[in-house]
Amino acid sequence: MRLYSDEWIAAFNETVAGLELDTGVSLRMLQVVRDSPEGTLRIMLSAHEGHVALERVPNAEPSPLDPEPAPQVTVSVQFDDALALARGELDPARLLAAGRVRVRGDLSVLVRGQALLAATTARLGSLSAKTTS
Repeated sequence: MRLYSDEWIAAFNETVAGLELDTGVSLRMLQVVRDSPEGTLRIMLSAHEGHVALERVPNAEPSPLDPEPAPQVTVSVQFDDALALARGELDPARLLAAGRVRVRGDLSVLVRGQALLAATTARLGSLSAKTTS
């Protein structure tokens, strides 16, 4: 399944649909993925009251009149690194330490959301194995 395709995002959302993790964390994280086969992708990860969802968002900058709240944090990464992360082949902390990911916005959101993000990643085993470029 091609990473960030509609099919992959639907499978991601189905896989994490039963995740009930009461962390008290609410986050909106935009992932900007550069150099994908489709060009630059914008992927929004939203979490509220333990429920997690992923969606592709248009590449245009959001309008100030957009009803959706702005992301609290934006993470920018190369497609090859995003693919390795999705497959479980790369540790996000090592990627950050190596300077291969850029973070803008409220970094504390990522810190507060660590347990939620880790629980989400742990649920993706079968999807990770099916993920292709």
